[in-house]
Amino acid sequence: MCSALIIPGLGQIVNQEIKKGGFILGAVFLLFVAGSTKLVLILKSMVGHSGSYTVVSSRILEQFDLLLIIGAFLVIWIYSVLDAYLKARDHGIKHSEIISH
Repeated sequence: MCSALIIPGLGQIVNQEIKKGGFILGAVFLLFVAGSTKLVLILKSMVGHSGSYTVVSSRILEQFDLLLIIGAFLVIWIYSVLDAYLKARDHGIKHSEIISH
């Protein structure tokens, strides 16, 4: 289950939930690309402009977008870890019941 901690969606794939794992991996990839792009744009705007009020207010909005992306990533990551753990635990209980009978 450590795989779910490192790469969101991998725990679902290990648990034979291929579609769910692929969807989570795709969502995390898109969030990573969006976050990286947003971070580059923020850094470029910080380097290329003087400290006027409009630039400062637009930076706050850009940073808010980045915080939303990070928040969405964290929600998906936490869901992925909990879902993988609970499914593996349930699968382990069902598997041990089958073996004991």
